Amino acid sequence: MSPNPPSSGLFNRSLRAKITLSVILPLVIILGSFTAIQYNRHREAVLRNLSFLAAQTGQVIENSLQQAMLSRDREELQHTLDSIGENNMLRVIYLLDTSGRVVFAPKNEGVGTRLDNRDPTCQPCHKLSPVERPKSVVVTLPDGQRVFRSMNPIENQSPCQACHSPNDRLLGLLLTDISMTPLESSLASDFRETLLWWLATILVTVLVANQAVGRFVIGRLKGLAAAISDLGQGQLPPPLPATQPDEIGSLANVFNTMTHQLRIRAVENRRLSDKLQRQSYQRGKLLERLITAQEDERKRVARELHDELGQTLAGLSFKVKILENSINREADNTQEQLSQIRSLITQTSDRMYNLIIALRPSALDDLGLVAALNAHADRMLSGSDISFEVDAREMAERLPPNLETALYRIFQEALSNIIRHANARKIGVTLVRHNGVFEGKIFDDGQGFTPNSIQLDGQSSRGLGLLGMRERVSQFGGQLDIISRPGSGTSIVIQIPLNEVGYE
Repeated sequence: MSPNPPSSGLFNRSLRAKITLSVILPLVIILGSFTAIQYNRHREAVLRNLSFLAAQTGQVIENSLQQAMLSRDREELQHTLDSIGENNMLRVIYLLDTSGRVVFAPKNEGVGTRLDNRDPTCQPCHKLSPVERPKSVVVTLPDGQRVFRSMNPIENQSPCQACHSPNDRLLGLLLTDISMTPLESSLASDFRETLLWWLATILVTVLVANQAVGRFVIGRLKGLAAAISDLGQGQLPPPLPATQPDEIGSLANVFNTMTHQLRIRAVENRRLSDKLQRQSYQRGKLLERLITAQEDERKRVARELHDELGQTLAGLSFKVKILENSINREADNTQEQLSQIRSLITQTSDRMYNLIIALRPSALDDLGLVAALNAHADRMLSGSDISFEVDAREMAERLPPNLETALYRIFQEALSNIIRHANARKIGVTLVRHNGVFEGKIFDDGQGFTPNSIQLDGQSSRGLGLLGMRERVSQFGGQLDIISRPGSGTSIVIQIPLNEVGYE
């Protein structure tokens, strides 16, 4: 399962998105809070003004009706109410008596209706004590419309006492409902306009912030990321511009210092590598000359042993034979001594010829690698029940002499190791030349071993033979692989590109 939900993938991968969100969230919180506070303050101020306006409106209506009430001119009073009622903002204008009955209203609508103070629209005032009741209050009518209700008590003044008892404190109540629809529409319009400005401010801020972030942060970070990517791929990038002394500039300075040190080390490493390559080349040439000199010395010693000591021993054996034949047959003791001398000479000759073959088998020079390997195996495996076979069907032509010598020494060392350590019953050698590459393999069915258990660093005598084999192969630009595991035998595979030794 993915560690991040798909919806958060862009946010997690984009620094620009994170910075943009970091700008938007505070803006939304701050502007939203200020907008809400400002809207509430503006609404309260409007309501206060409307409350004052409603009180003034009620007072004006009362003053307009006062002359008609004092003169008891009912027609004038009705006419005045009808005229005032034509204002669409005035939903209701009721002139109530002290019992709550409507005695006058525009166009006589609702006259005679008695208002019940238990009505929900009357509760905002009547649930309070008379002292606490406000002169105006916001009321929601049954049809859902909100009005600003103002109550103006009509007090019993001196001019009124001609018709009313002086004991009556109040003569009635002027109730007016002013519609809040225009006000709420205005407030809603102002709020929408504020929201639009708010959204426009956020949009402009985000665009400006994105441009600034893209130029001063994202672009510079992308350059730094590209340089780090090049460095991760092994390429030393050019120095980064670090003209601004901020955190990214400090990071660029540190990166430039690091790449400068890497350049210095790369130059030093190239110098050391070239020096090591030259030393390795010189060591290889020296080793090649040593091996060649060793083989030449082996050949010279073998030739001298064969030509000088061999002829001397042969002549000595012949002379002993002549002396043996010339001595009186009755001299048994002398005859026995001469026989022993001739036997020692024969044994010495055999050992000398074995030494000559070990130093430099003549079959290698005369007949080639395959014959030399068979001859060497016959000598090494004589008297044992180990079988040996060479498959050289794909070797129609001989290899260069120096390569044949090196391969003979490698297979000689491998065969010696198999005889000493493998406890094998079958040994095989395959020689193949294909597509300009020589491949040789010697394998056995012995007990095997773990190749990693042998340290081929020259520090352990156990791995010197294998190390010498690899050194000989490396002189020809080849590769030697050891394939083995306990109980499954061992295979040593040699691959040498023939064009490296001037033979294709």
